[in-house]
Amino acid sequence: MERPESENERRRLAKNKEKMLLQLQCAPRRMLALPPPVVRPPAPTANQQVPLAAVAADLNVRLRSADMPAAMQERVIRHAKVLLDANADNKKLNATHLAMCLKKEFDALYGPAWHCIVGNSFGSFVTHSSGGFVYFSIDKHSFLLFKTEVRPVIKKSPLLLKFKT
Repeated sequence: MERPESENERRRLAKNKEKMLLQLQCAPRRMLALPPPVVRPPAPTANQQVPLAAVAADLNVRLRSADMPAAMQERVIRHAKVLLDANADNKKLNATHLAMCLKKEFDALYGPAWHCIVGNSFGSFVTHSSGGFVYFSIDKHSFLLFKTEVRPVIKKSPLLLKFKT
């Protein structure tokens, strides 16, 4: 990449970089709109914590199976509900878009290797990392979010394999 010659070129390159970053965000222009940014209240202290069952009942969520800390479960449930509410005016929700947004949210917050499946009817058999699995439904939509283990790929040189006897 060439170095910018002037201050105007630097500004132009910075604006192009910002535009590219905005395009890579969760909602492509052709798909459903993202919900407005949510102002999150400060995390409750130990004596103010609301039981997860109360949150699930309040949001009309049926928690089917979970191997995940309660705070993470609450985050995924609330984020899924916000996504559904933001796109409630559309007759047909795009399940791929919902799954992509949830996956990106958890990848950003808790590291890579999160996988998400959203649909009305699906079967699954997955292997997940300990503490990284939740399966729940909101109205008629089912959500499966799980994390897999990430291992570095070690490639051996073909030359080393050739001379090894």
